[in-house]
Formats: sequence, C-alpha cells, structure tokens
Amino acid sequence: MIKIIVDSTCDINSDITDNYDIDVIPLSITIDDVPYLDGVDIDIDTVYKHMRDGKFPKTSQVSFESVSKTIEKCISNDDDFIYLAFSSKMSGTYNFAKKIIETYKVKNPEREMEIIDSKGGAGGTGLIVLQALRMIKKNLPFETIINQIQFMINHIVYYFTISDLECLTSGGRLGKTIGYMGNALNLKPYLTVKDGKIIFSKMIHGSKKTIQTLVKDVSEEAAKFPNQIIAISHADDLKTALNVESKIKEAVVGCKTTIFKIGAVLGSHLGIGGVGVFFLDEKPEFYEF
Repeated sequence: MIKIIVDSTCDINSDITDNYDIDVIPLSITIDDVPYLDGVDIDIDTVYKHMRDGKFPKTSQVSFESVSKTIEKCISNDDDFIYLAFSSKMSGTYNFAKKIIETYKVKNPEREMEIIDSKGGAGGTGLIVLQALRMIKKNLPFETIINQIQFMINHIVYYFTISDLECLTSGGRLGKTIGYMGNALNLKPYLTVKDGKIIFSKMIHGSKKTIQTLVKDVSEEAAKFPNQIIAISHADDLKTALNVESKIKEAVVGCKTTIFKIGAVLGSHLGIGGVGVFFLDEKPEFYEF
C-alpha cells in the first residue's frame, strides 16, 4: 500500500481525515517558553486563543524523532510512502527530513520512499494531497502518482490576504511603521507564492475591495479549468471564508469548494483573520472532481 505523509503546515479537514488514511508529522510551537508538538500536544483553537490574548508563538521544523517514527511505522506495515513536505524556501523541514529518509532508503531498498518539496503549504498542499489520496484509491502506480503531484505543484495557484497586521508587527514579522500605517489606512496586504516563496503583490484598501480582487483573480485564472475543487483556508475567520466561498461559486461556474482552517504553525506567522484561496490553473491528467 502507498501512504501519503504531510507535515502540520498542510491544511486538512474532516473530508480528508474521515475518508482517507494520512499521516501528519508535527512541527513544533513554543508559547511562553513551553514547546508543543503541533496537533499532538496542542490544537489549532488553543493556539489561536493564545494569539488573541496577545501571545505570539514561535515555530520550528519537524524533529528527528517525529520523522523517524512515521517512517518506521510505514516500514513495519510494509507501506511505501510519499511525503509532501512544506516549501524548502520557507522552512528547513524538507531538507532535514530528506536526509533522514535517504538513510532509511539504504537500509530498506525494497520499499519505495519519496519526499517531495511542495513549494508551498496550507490549502494548496491540501488540494494536492486530496488528489494523491484519490489516485491511491484507484491503485495508480507509485511513479504515476509522483508525476501527477509534480504537475500539480507546478500548476497550483496561491492568493491570500491578512486582515489585521497587528499580530505580524507585534511578533516582529513586519516592520512596525508599515504595520501601523497599514492598519490606520485600512490597507490589506495581497500575497501569492512563487517558486516556493511568499511574494508581496500589493496593498489594497479595505476588506471589501480585497475580496473583490481575490475573487476576480481566481475567476480569471481558473477559467481554463472551472470544474475543479477550489480551497479556501482561513486563520480563525470562518465568516470571511464563507463569504469568499459564496462569491467564488458565483464567479467560477461549475466549481466545487472546500474550506480548511489554517494550521497553528502558519497561523502563528500570518496572524488572526488571514484567508487564502488555492486552485489549479491547468487540469492534470488524473483528476477526480
């Protein structure tokens, strides 16, 4: 059997966990000098509560123990695996885990093991994972699944915005002057991901115009492939996510949608109220709608 492995920067929801077998390797979150394994020792809602109380978590990559434990579980179950890791341009997780996996490959040549740089995370990786899990259910070959994952990585589009800059500035992730001016003038940063890195696109005045821009960009770029699943991820702001979902369904006729809650690690960096939209700009050879 082929297993899909992700780390806790990948957004997943009950549609995935209730229907598929997936392993999640936790990154680490530190709050008040106390370390927690993301999703194991602490859940998303608790982390967001700490953030609303003015605390700013620190995060770190996966541990040797967490990666090894997951790999050994696969080996003991006679499972091959594909690990879709967080972007190597945003974290050391991919390169660190790759070295560990290489040692297991030497010791277990009969097993197929692959780690792939997702060049992203959050709902973008979640969408890719969903299709990979469906390909496994259809018993597609290991190499075919790898090739399809690589295709989707090259064609996944990321758009996201942040509603309140206070968390970013207080946590030292954005200059205080820019953060203050942004909040005072009601300016919202509009971001995307290119070649595995977060790219600042522009500042947009007001939430309403930001969402209009988001929906317009999605509808234009998804036009070649409207019959797909579009993901909306939010950082503890379901109301905005539902609003964006409704507008996207109107703009991209024929699409389906799924909503994720951005995980604690990425939420710690983006702050409360962020929302992102993820979709493919071209249809893969194997795609289940």
